[in-house]
Amino acid sequence: MAQQSPPDPRTCTILYKILTPSEKESLPQNEWKGTEFDQKDGFIHLSTSHQTAGTLERFFSASSDVGDTLYLLALPRTNIVDAQNRLKFEPAAGTEFGHIYGTLDPSKDFAEEYRLERGSDGLFSLPELPF
Repeated sequence: MAQQSPPDPRTCTILYKILTPSEKESLPQNEWKGTEFDQKDGFIHLSTSHQTAGTLERFFSASSDVGDTLYLLALPRTNIVDAQNRLKFEPAAGTEFGHIYGTLDPSKDFAEEYRLERGSDGLFSLPELPF
């Protein structure tokens, strides 16, 4: 049976932001410019539900010193103010990832939060995430 390819990232309805506990604790109510990593790149890095596992493996592996707990924040596209101008899907790692140019208001924009725990296999366990 042929493996089904993931859906086009540009058609997703929800994007996800991965944060360490300290990044989550320091999250302001509004005018958030992203993590230190985001600010260096000039945009807020996001993943779709189908990309999140790969993002976790690439940037938050057991050897990355991020610890064994992370937070995944859900960002519905309908919550992104001026999305047609601020949300860009750009190539990376053989696909396209969502990038927000500008700031977000975490208290209004993020709709749901998931706590992720690293398993004994060294990987983070993900719940079923809406696309």
